[in-house]
Amino acid sequence: MTDVVGRTAILTDSTADIPIDQAEAYGVTVVPAVLTVEGRSYIDGVGMTRAELYRRLPELREPPTTAAPSPVEFEKAYAGLLAAGCERILSMHVSSKLSGMVSIAAQAARRFGDRVRVFDSGQVSLGLGFQVIEAAGAALANLPFEAILAAAQKARERVRLIAMINTLEYIRRSGRVSWLRANLGELLHIKLLIELVDGVVNRLDRVRTRHKALDELRGLVMSWGPLERVAVLHTAIPEEAAAFAEWLRQLSRNPPIIADVTTIIGAHVGEGSIGVAALRR
Repeated sequence: MTDVVGRTAILTDSTADIPIDQAEAYGVTVVPAVLTVEGRSYIDGVGMTRAELYRRLPELREPPTTAAPSPVEFEKAYAGLLAAGCERILSMHVSSKLSGMVSIAAQAARRFGDRVRVFDSGQVSLGLGFQVIEAAGAALANLPFEAILAAAQKARERVRLIAMINTLEYIRRSGRVSWLRANLGELLHIKLLIELVDGVVNRLDRVRTRHKALDELRGLVMSWGPLERVAVLHTAIPEEAAAFAEWLRQLSRNPPIIADVTTIIGAHVGEGSIGVAALRR
């Protein structure tokens, strides 16, 4: 748990993919999600590395599962922040249409009345993370709680997230994208471009080659106009992600973040996927 800096504390979950140094700098508390592989559960980021997960994925008979922390874990985090001196908590989480995180956080928050407000980002990874950072910046400035909430809401409207899914096998296994189950036959052996909008995964395009998919990603990002923040999201392809980030540098006021996404996300998309999250100006 980070030190409380202002009257309002910002809390999120590990699917936000905020780099540790930035979470600490902004005073953001991160509660880890849970990954279960072959009956064994791991706290996100502890005990199961990304490299090990991707190595084992193809041979697993049952797909990994992911889960939100228990209400007790959220209650402990909320109680700790309030005991440390903050007056209010804004608890910001992965889309409620993709996870039960918001519901469980809200269940825990009821114990604390209006001191804890749960916020549905409608996003994942740094689509969520950038909203958290904007809210945390407002909290560091000791703005009133309603102004901090407004900063989060404005960021939610300005965030964009798109990705190229390298293989559809793992996202199919997850069962979280209903239209993918219905169209799997026609989508085999292609690269799928998707966008997350209001918590829903939408299909943008399907292309035959990785090269063309990356070109389309670049074109879509350029159509967003000037950017305040941008991040490259990837699963175990650091060199390709670094090259993509270098290209993105010209479009953003802040340096690009490169995020090898949490195992909680990687379990559903598999190795070799790449995406972009951005906060438009």
